[in-house]
Amino acid sequence: MNWNMILRAWVALLALSGLAGIQGCASSGDDAPVRPIIRDADLIGQNYQAADALLMRAPWLRERREPLLSATFVDINNLETSSGLGRVIGEQLGSRFAQQGFTVVEIKMRNNIFVREGAGEFALSRSVKEISQSHNAAAVIAGTYAVGRQSVFVNARLIRATDNLVLASYDYVLPLGPDAKALVAAQ
Repeated sequence: MNWNMILRAWVALLALSGLAGIQGCASSGDDAPVRPIIRDADLIGQNYQAADALLMRAPWLRERREPLLSATFVDINNLETSSGLGRVIGEQLGSRFAQQGFTVVEIKMRNNIFVREGAGEFALSRSVKEISQSHNAAAVIAGTYAVGRQSVFVNARLIRATDNLVLASYDYVLPLGPDAKALVAAQ
């Protein structure tokens, strides 16, 4: 072995041990907890799974040929507000039901349903019966979400149109990654 290689190895070893010591000193005085990086879930996959779970819990619905309504999911703390996330969840659950052969009425295109500009349609804040009767719908796909520090807790429901009875329910959690944060912030 030549002396040049030995010297380089020695310098590299000293540099690494010095950096480790510096990092140890810097972190030992810092009491802030280290938060793991939160990654987004497959939002489409999670929402399709929720729609499939609702359908599994109400299999008799497939035999009925009446339309379904899909509503914006609303903030559990204020049923008259939503976000980009609430609108996306409602849209994707409605899409999945349509893929499964259901007739899903697009209520945003109807002029006799109140839709607040930029906020979506709010089925949980009004009478589900009133909305669904105007569309001859058997049920409404609706739900709520709650934003936590690292997660969004979602409750999806299939609500019978005639009497507001919850026919099926499915709860799931989405990690509050960068995309989910952006969607929650989008009013």
